[in-house]
Amino acid sequence: MQNTRIEIVEALTESQLQMIKEMEQEAFGPHGAIDEWVLVPLARHGCVALFMEAEEAYPVGVCQLLRDFRQPDKCYMYGYYIRADRKGMGYGFSFLNRLLEQLREDGFRQICLTVSPDNTGAVGLYQKAGFAVIETRIAEYGSGNDRYYMVKTL
Repeated sequence: MQNTRIEIVEALTESQLQMIKEMEQEAFGPHGAIDEWVLVPLARHGCVALFMEAEEAYPVGVCQLLRDFRQPDKCYMYGYYIRADRKGMGYGFSFLNRLLEQLREDGFRQICLTVSPDNTGAVGLYQKAGFAVIETRIAEYGSGNDRYYMVKTL
């Protein structure tokens, strides 16, 4: 993944907001719930990371991260997705590994996330990167919305 970089965004432009909302919708369909009311506070008080490719204005990937209040050296991955036209090309793994290295350098010792057990592509990506399924959370987001809770030590 030459000519790629991670860009941490602290204040989102209107075009960035629109791009991220479109990518969220593309990745999660009707289950995607992120909008400007979530993205703006995440950028200002959490972390919104864009995976950018040289000469492209549209991100290849997006990740939203939050620090855990109960364990300040733990990070929660709120959202992670790769553009549909870049899936299966190694961008997801490259972006994730670079994010994990940056979190390690920033003093985090652990990262966690939840993912639908039906999202086998994402589950496989996270396992390949060293995440382990710690538990299955039944009805985490309401009836029929079970989630794997996955953790990785950094």
